[in-house]
Amino acid sequence: MDISDRDVLFMVEAGGSHMRSIQVCGAGRAGDGTNTNISMLGQVLKDLGAWAFVWREEVYSNIQTRDTAFGLRAADVPVYGPDDEFDILEAFDQGAFVDWTGEGRVPPLARLRKGGIVLYDSSPRLEYPNAGHEVRPEQVEAELKAREARLFGLPMGRMAKEQFGNYIVRGTIALGVLAHMLGLPEEAFARRFVRIFGEGSDLFRLNLEAFRAGLEYARAEGWELPDLRLPLTPREDDERQLLLGNEAVALGSIVAGCRFYAGYPITPASEVLEYMAEKLPSVGGVVFQADSEMAAAHHVIGGSVAGARAMTATSGPGFSLMQEAISAAGMTETPVVIVVSQRGGPATGLPTKVGQEDLNETVFGGHGDFARIVLAPTEPEDAFYMMEKAFNLADRYQCPVFVIYDQMFAQSTYTTPPLDPSRFTIDRGKVVAAPANGHNGRYRRYALTEDGISPRAFPGMPGIHTIYVNTNEHTEEGYITEEMVVRKAMVEKRVVKRMQLIVRDRDLPSPVVHGPADAPIGFIGYGSVYGPVLEAVERLAEKGQKAKFMALRTIWPFPGREVRRFVDSCRVVYVVEYSATAQLKGLVQREATGPMPRKLRSVLRYDGRPMTPGYVLQSL
Repeated sequence: MDISDRDVLFMVEAGGSHMRSIQVCGAGRAGDGTNTNISMLGQVLKDLGAWAFVWREEVYSNIQTRDTAFGLRAADVPVYGPDDEFDILEAFDQGAFVDWTGEGRVPPLARLRKGGIVLYDSSPRLEYPNAGHEVRPEQVEAELKAREARLFGLPMGRMAKEQFGNYIVRGTIALGVLAHMLGLPEEAFARRFVRIFGEGSDLFRLNLEAFRAGLEYARAEGWELPDLRLPLTPREDDERQLLLGNEAVALGSIVAGCRFYAGYPITPASEVLEYMAEKLPSVGGVVFQADSEMAAAHHVIGGSVAGARAMTATSGPGFSLMQEAISAAGMTETPVVIVVSQRGGPATGLPTKVGQEDLNETVFGGHGDFARIVLAPTEPEDAFYMMEKAFNLADRYQCPVFVIYDQMFAQSTYTTPPLDPSRFTIDRGKVVAAPANGHNGRYRRYALTEDGISPRAFPGMPGIHTIYVNTNEHTEEGYITEEMVVRKAMVEKRVVKRMQLIVRDRDLPSPVVHGPADAPIGFIGYGSVYGPVLEAVERLAEKGQKAKFMALRTIWPFPGREVRRFVDSCRVVYVVEYSATAQLKGLVQREATGPMPRKLRSVLRYDGRPMTPGYVLQSL
């Protein structure tokens, strides 16, 4: 299926050599506050004018206090993904240095750059959940020397317990140390403490005092890092915000008019459910937590039939459970929006780690032939505005619309420019205007029309007493039939005519191409590979090698014509994805290029860890 006669957005990027950035990893254990430490640092750096990006470097899904690591990257320009190495490693227990499990784990120390900083907790004894995992730099002395690491140790756990009676604030002590070393003002942290804990509260005072203890310790020791200080200038009336990818999708859906959400908690899509549960009722919407993903998808069909814009979000196993309902939405011509937040599979797989292994299931899943649309945002701002298109397209063509991305996009925090809800327009598609459109006053839900789209009616509309919604093959009124003539007409209405309309729709998000038009090296990808590939293109430019990147934003109907033109303009093209079986490359070959084994190549990652610019370049 090809998208024809639509423009490709073309952008030429400045070289990456002008970027100033710093990358920090906080490594500890689940439940010890490491996430809060990194998130708070990212919030402050954003407040000071930086563009911050925060991600889950290492989070385990099993319910135990396993190793955990969170990454922060802050720069003077927008960033959409992690860099290859850390400038600073905060070691809150031994897991930062060693694979104490013996399971082949790669500790964060392996990604510390040469000459990097290690700030570690030198307490002789740590408390739960770090007890028994005390930091011992001598265990990795040779590696630290090889990396020429600069070590700064202080007993953060002991200080937190003895001075403040609260072990968990050792992460706030670490923030004070970093604030002094990096030249970050105390006032910026104090403002964040006020927002989180409330001015004058006990927690506010506790954290401010712990922060100052760390700051004074670093000052007394003379710890300075002038080489890592970013040239930051706070912005006046800064309306940028830190958003998870999942939050941007949920917020965009609410602005787009979604008023019914049904879902079941599943990583990495749960934040969509959580955000909707918190916000949707305030605009008159309803959130329903179903007893399974299969039930959630059927509830969404019911909400849509009743007249509401309806949506669900899921991942991996949950998406598999939804396949029957997806097929039902196709047969009943019911507009639904389904968010597919991918993780590593198959089966339970890697619930908390990245993958792009459900692309084929999204494009081809659900038995039978029916129209569908698959969209793919590049970053949260794009996702916010894309949700307007998703709901409008679903209503316009009365079919399932999927919004597909991955764990790295879903659960990472991006600094996002101000979002403008006034840009949204709502198009409910064909809706019955007259009391009835059928014979003898009967409403024909599946009326055969010239363009294949039947006017929708909603329960309670004047003059319409009965609406038949049928998952069996049906007549125009919705009654069961197996007659050959009717079957053929309905299939052509549901699939052939509808897809002919969809492929010409100007609301389908166009691919975006970054880089010079005459570049001989090309990249194709979607989802969270956006940031790493962009930077790979910039690094090639710094070496005098021209490259360009096509970020796909509509996956189905596939933009075959645009992709073929892009591939034809390159000497070699690399398809970058989190899939061992190269699902996106296979789609490119099927819909655009044919095999092209010498020209079309893959950059694959399927170990659950995030793509980086260096990983992309090393794979060429």
